[in-house]
Amino acid sequence: SLGYAALYAEALTVAQAVGIAPERFDAVIRNGRMDCGFYQTFMGYTLNGNKDAHKFTLKNAFKDLRYLESMADAAGIANSMGNAVKNSFGLALANGGEDLFVPMLPELVGKLNGVDLAPQANVATE
Repeated sequence: SLGYAALYAEALTVAQAVGIAPERFDAVIRNGRMDCGFYQTFMGYTLNGNKDAHKFTLKNAFKDLRYLESMADAAGIANSMGNAVKNSFGLALANGGEDLFVPMLPELVGKLNGVDLAPQANVATE
């Protein structure tokens, strides 16, 4: 799920930057093969501002990704995907996201890229 969070955050940022609103993004994903419980709770914040949709902090997510990295290192396994996801969360933490929840990652990724993905700002043209 954390990999999907990083992917969705970046995809939502790119989409908003090129004029595709989160609601339109959601219309493409929802009820398709990528729609699942995680996606629905994750998008609950971006679409509706529901801060309680998925209560797992970015700080805890980063910790779990560091555990994965340590386990992979100990086993001598390349962890390029896990590290890319870990770096997305690390960047969010370095920019004030410690106590924010995982569904708030798109807002932070957006902010770092000059894109406003705050729930009330989701009004892009399509």
